[in-house]
Amino acid sequence: DEEAERSALKKKRTDDEEAAHLAKSLMSKKAARLYGRMQHGIAQKQAKVDNLHKKRREIEDTREKTKDGKTLLKLKVERLKKERKDKEDAYADTGGSMKKKRRKN
Repeated sequence: DEEAERSALKKKRTDDEEAAHLAKSLMSKKAARLYGRMQHGIAQKQAKVDNLHKKRREIEDTREKTKDGKTLLKLKVERLKKERKDKEDAYADTGGSMKKKRRKN
């Protein structure tokens, strides 16, 4: 049953491709070139849409919450903030300044 549907779908697709090829061969050179460029632009737009859908799926997958109710991205942000604060505290303990000192010539 499924194989019959697949073969019918495949046959329809090949028929459509043959019809498009035949129609393109009957076009003038200018029209065929324009048609090819239009198809290329449509394919590029579809690729961008597919890429955005892929990114959305990845983001939604990372939004799954952990036991404490925080997302993985939120945990990463908190970890990086903590690491940065630790570095700042360690630097402050050395007595250094974050400001650049100008050299006198």
